[in-house]
Parts: sequence; structure tokens; C-alpha cells
Amino acid sequence: MSKKGVILQSSGSAPPESRARLSWVDVGWSVLLVLVVAVPTMAVEEDWHGRPMIDQSSHLWLVAAVLVAAAFVAGGAVAGFRRPHAPTAHATAAASVSVLALLAAALIRRFWLVHGHLPHTVVALWGLGAAAALGLSAVGAQVGRRFAHPPR
Repeated sequence: MSKKGVILQSSGSAPPESRARLSWVDVGWSVLLVLVVAVPTMAVEEDWHGRPMIDQSSHLWLVAAVLVAAAFVAGGAVAGFRRPHAPTAHATAAASVSVLALLAAALIRRFWLVHGHLPHTVVALWGLGAAAALGLSAVGAQVGRRFAHPPR
């Protein structure tokens, strides 16, 4: 609707230019949440009794995997709640930054601390994990968006 050349907007929508741009502050809050949960969890998982949990006989590594997955969902939910007009864009940006930080840490650990090589299966698992992180964050974004604008 317009009135004398002024476009009126409903109170529930943001201006179009704010929808198109990412808010890096909101992305940063999501990244912070993901990394605060994922980094300590993965550090403990990698050095549980001197070697990674996944290499041991128990299935305790599944607890760590669920915690890290939940961190990506929660990070996406924060992005969706804070930016309900562009939830998926903010969530996938946050997940991408988080995945890059986690992969950088894993590479540093593997090459400089452990002096190991990088098997193709590990690279494939990292790729699968990155894709899962993006998907989980997108799901979380939709959940956060629903909380920002509950159905009437």
C-alpha cells in the first residue's frame, strides 16, 4: 500500500534491504554457541584415555556426536530466531564459519601435534560431517524462525 508516494509496511516485516544482507553479529552469536559446545566436546573425544573415542570398543563416541550435532541445530535456531526473515542464510553462514574453524583445528592437530597423515576416509567423513552440519543448522533455523513468529 502507498499513501502519497510513501510505501507503508506491516509491522511484522523488515525493509527489503535488511533482508538481503547478512548480519555478521547474529552469525557470530550462532558461531560462538556452536564452538563453545563443539570444541570442548571434540577435544575430550579426541583424547579420551589417550586416543579417540571412536577407536575404542565402547559406543561413547555417539554421545559426543549427538552433542556436536545438537550444537549445530541450536546455532541454527539462534540464527533463525534473531533473523526470521533470512533464517537459512544466517544459519548456513554460521555453520560454514564453524565448520571451517573446526576443520582448521583438526588439520592443525593432525599435522603439527600428531604428525599424522590424512587418509581419504577421514577426508570423506569430514565432508559428510560438513554437509550434515549445514543441514542441521538449516533445520535449526526453521525452528528458531517459528519461535520468533509463533503461529496465530
